[in-house]
Amino acid sequence: MAGALALALLFLLQGATPLLQPTESQPTEMDEGGEVEWVRFDLIDGVYGDAEGYESYTEQLEYRSPTASSRIGTFDINGLQLTRPIPGEWLAPRIDLQLLIVSNEVQLLDTRHLLAEIEGLSVREFIAPSGLIVQGTVHALEQASTVAGIDSNHPVPHALLVDGTVLDILMLEDGLESLQGTSMRIEGWRTDEGPQEGIDFTDSLGGTILQEVSQIVPFAFSESHRWDDGRYQGILATSELFGVVSQPSLRTLRFEPEFTIENNQAKTNMKTSQVSGYFTTDLDGSGQIVAVADTGLDADHGDFGTRVVANNDVIGDGSPADKHSGHGTHVACSVLGDGAQGGYAGVAPSAELYFQAMENDNSGNLLSPSLNNLLNSAYSAGAYTHTNSWGSARSSDQGKYTSESEDVDDRANYYDRYYNGRNGLTILFAAGNDGPNSGTVGSPSTAKNTITVGNHQNRYSGAPDNIMSSSSRGPTDDGRIKPDILAPGGYVRSCRAQEATDTDSATWSNTYYLEYTGTSMAAPNAAGAAAMVREYLEEIAQRPSPQGALVKALLILGAQDIGSRDIPNNDEGWGRLNLRNTLAPNSGQGIWVDDRSVLSGTGNSKTYSFNISQGNGGFKTVLAWSDERGSSFSNTQLVNNLDLEVTDPSGNVYLGNDFANGRSTQGGSTDSLNNVEVVLIDSAEIGVWTVVVKDGMHGGSKAQPYAIAVTGHGVNDLRPDPTVMHDEFQMSVTIPQVGDQIQLVSKVFNVGNVRADFFDMRFEVDGVEIETKNFDIGPGASKTQVWYWTPQVSGQSTLSFIIDPTDEIEEILENNNRHDIQVDVTAPGVKLSASPQTLLLTNTSQSTTSWDVVLTNTALISTNASIVTQSVFNMITGENLPWYVGSNESNFTLDGQATANISVTLVHPTPPSPGEYRVDLLGIDVDNGVNYPYMVYFTVPELPKVRVEYDYQIVPVSPSEPTSLDVRLFNLGNANIGYDLFVEAPAGWRAGFDTLSSVPGASSGSSGLIDKDTYREVGMTFTPPQVMTAAGAERLVRLTIQSQTELTETWIFDIPIKIETVKTVEVDLETNLGVLRPDSYFSLLFSLEHRGNVDLSFTPSFELPSGWSVTSDVETFELPWASSKNLLFGISGDGNAVSGAVKF
Repeated sequence: MAGALALALLFLLQGATPLLQPTESQPTEMDEGGEVEWVRFDLIDGVYGDAEGYESYTEQLEYRSPTASSRIGTFDINGLQLTRPIPGEWLAPRIDLQLLIVSNEVQLLDTRHLLAEIEGLSVREFIAPSGLIVQGTVHALEQASTVAGIDSNHPVPHALLVDGTVLDILMLEDGLESLQGTSMRIEGWRTDEGPQEGIDFTDSLGGTILQEVSQIVPFAFSESHRWDDGRYQGILATSELFGVVSQPSLRTLRFEPEFTIENNQAKTNMKTSQVSGYFTTDLDGSGQIVAVADTGLDADHGDFGTRVVANNDVIGDGSPADKHSGHGTHVACSVLGDGAQGGYAGVAPSAELYFQAMENDNSGNLLSPSLNNLLNSAYSAGAYTHTNSWGSARSSDQGKYTSESEDVDDRANYYDRYYNGRNGLTILFAAGNDGPNSGTVGSPSTAKNTITVGNHQNRYSGAPDNIMSSSSRGPTDDGRIKPDILAPGGYVRSCRAQEATDTDSATWSNTYYLEYTGTSMAAPNAAGAAAMVREYLEEIAQRPSPQGALVKALLILGAQDIGSRDIPNNDEGWGRLNLRNTLAPNSGQGIWVDDRSVLSGTGNSKTYSFNISQGNGGFKTVLAWSDERGSSFSNTQLVNNLDLEVTDPSGNVYLGNDFANGRSTQGGSTDSLNNVEVVLIDSAEIGVWTVVVKDGMHGGSKAQPYAIAVTGHGVNDLRPDPTVMHDEFQMSVTIPQVGDQIQLVSKVFNVGNVRADFFDMRFEVDGVEIETKNFDIGPGASKTQVWYWTPQVSGQSTLSFIIDPTDEIEEILENNNRHDIQVDVTAPGVKLSASPQTLLLTNTSQSTTSWDVVLTNTALISTNASIVTQSVFNMITGENLPWYVGSNESNFTLDGQATANISVTLVHPTPPSPGEYRVDLLGIDVDNGVNYPYMVYFTVPELPKVRVEYDYQIVPVSPSEPTSLDVRLFNLGNANIGYDLFVEAPAGWRAGFDTLSSVPGASSGSSGLIDKDTYREVGMTFTPPQVMTAAGAERLVRLTIQSQTELTETWIFDIPIKIETVKTVEVDLETNLGVLRPDSYFSLLFSLEHRGNVDLSFTPSFELPSGWSVTSDVETFELPWASSKNLLFGISGDGNAVSGAVKF
């Protein structure tokens, strides 16, 4: 019992893995480590670079194994192969669930769409690489298993719905009993909107499943608390745990999560102070609301001013105060304190604070409300940056993807879907303080979409290039890179909560400030930087609602490798945060970004081109996307696998995350684990670089938005770049008419950073110049040009708008100066077409033939049209035939270039005579009086058909003598036709034709031409085998007939034969008799040989002369066919016997 309870223990703040103040050696030298490095920049007004690319919607097969790797084992076509021990009863299936394995010959997204059409069914989880867990009624699950593309379907064991640490205890003797009285959590299912209170399914037959999680809580818990929809904490009070997990509204049973809490010099190390005054708008966090979820807040400290927009008690203890360690106040002040009480200001001192207090003032413990609810409420309050300096206290959660990790990924993905009008959400988590061993990063920082922050030293000797030993290391359990970045977290000075009573672990303090160390201090520093990036994007770059993925990509874009070059690695991820590199890189490098693109299916891609104008400089590309949530049931968490591919001007290809010695290399493979991919080149070749973002495998159910950030020399250089804005082109009419003047409007935008001096813009039609204009345009400005054109001919014309046609100005890109538009000019008329136009008759029994005819309005405006069926013409004889021709419809109203599908049917004899026939049709443009004659053709070849007759149903044949049979061969074809005949006898027999060949008895021959509707008599002979065949035996003689026509047809007739009965027995006397006396005694030996084919029964008898008698027994005997027998009889005289004949 004690051992089981020990496994269930949760470590608290003062337990084995404290995240607040890790064990670090206090520096012996307490100086500040040198002067702050200040750098002066000159801002060049211009346009922030929008990365423009072109999309490809090509689809491809998904190269994935047809398996599903779950946390308890791997499902494949053969079932579940366990990878951990499971108590026997917990392998029983949940009847409302199935796991489907999707074939790699179809796309997962297509299969999701098919499953979504089934009433009473929902896809619940993606189990990589090919598994989908579905829930529904029995009927709906049966339908799901038959959906096209499903390789196999499997029951889902109860064990999959139970957290692994609980299963470990259930494996122990008395494990179930030891769980009684333990604080646990029940969680229901979630949808795109978040956690759900219950389920409600109705299938197409009316079958239902309806249940709310609240209905099962009283049976499971003695005390309970509702944290969110479908999420309940309570004390386990039932031994019927299996029955609880069987309930359809339950998704997961787990231990109650327990969390523990995991700066002026920090601004210098991140280079934030060097950026704040660099741009035309100060970067200080103004206009940004940052959410901090932590212990509590000393809201009247003084460094927050009036910028606390909310201080929320999220656990219900009645107080948001910071009475114990003062951790929350220290963290919040690191983000946005203004230093009013003594100079230790935060990173973004003008930002506003939305605080969520999680600490129980009575116990000092950090409680665990629903992370889903924390993120939703903060976003609803306008806080689009959310930082968290806490994590799981369980060592078993290190590297693990938990329900909290799912919450982070789900909400980040949900709020980053800009195409639904959402504003983006940046979520940060401290990595934890359980380093330096690998795999120690804790949940929820194991989430994909969070920015997981490790910590480096902030002050004293070694700062900033010393990674703190306690900083938790990656990777996650599925091999993903964590942390994402490092930020200053060692010896960070920030606000001291005045009511805090437990601050002894501070390494320095005064009345208003103290010094703490940990990733708890690093995360808020990174959050302040994230708020400044968001402020920069919105206020300076004029990019509203940036994705959280874009903020993440930009922080990684500027991250700086610590020590020896070895990024990415499990200690620092992509390096130390350097905001100057992110927003204002040195040496004239510029930045281009795109966070307004999506990929919607496997094989889709978007391609960008960048012209590097200066050699020997770096080139870096970061791709990040807020992936759809993974599943704590699955061993791999990436759902939508995007790939980054960069090609240099020489054709060398670099794949995302294929690194060696801290830089990109060639020849590797694509990354299928991480949702951040980077290409980094130290010395970029001059010329055009191509960046491709590709959807490598789309496992999710939604279009995947992504963010890309690119920096390099010349990427944002000081040259103009006027380009025609394709989406802004307008015509005064959609479809121009010949002779009508139309107005055209084009818009030119200068994406460069300097004014484009006066240049020509030419308008051409089909390569012929119509007009040229000359104008200039400022950086980031646009100008509208109006043109006029009168079409002279109908058909398709190419309109071309060409910027700088004589190449007078030097631009960033020279390949974006032309915009071609295909325009259709209308002319009245209709046309008919059929495919195929000629049909071939191949069946003598067919009495109708139909053509699929298309009636097309060739004009670009609507008209009334009709089709008329006319005569049938024999093209060989010149004869007009009275055959019927009709159509299923004849009158239509057709929009411009619209079509109508018509079935034209010809009724003809069965079969018609061989020949070529023409059917005349007429298409009519009724409104414009334009006719369109059209012909379809009907080819009738020589079509053979035969019938065979003979005078028997079953032909009697002799078993010993040849048998003749006359067969009548009828020609029922449409012409005089000859036929080749082949006869095949049964085994041992011979069969042949009597007269069809020059050799009588040949097994093949020709009928010669047989007149239409007449017959020829064909003689055949069947010769039996030498060995007798039993009477009544039936055999088949196969007659094959093949037509002597161009389109050969073959018929097979089986002629049944039956063996006649033959009763033939030969009797021979084998005894020679001499002269006998009247009283003689002698024997007669007879031999019998059966030469027939049926068994016979005999009774011997004698007729003897007077005085003689048979002394032997005379009995009836059987003589089988094809057998022989000897008979011996004794004959005796009585002394008076006389001569005479003996009859046997």
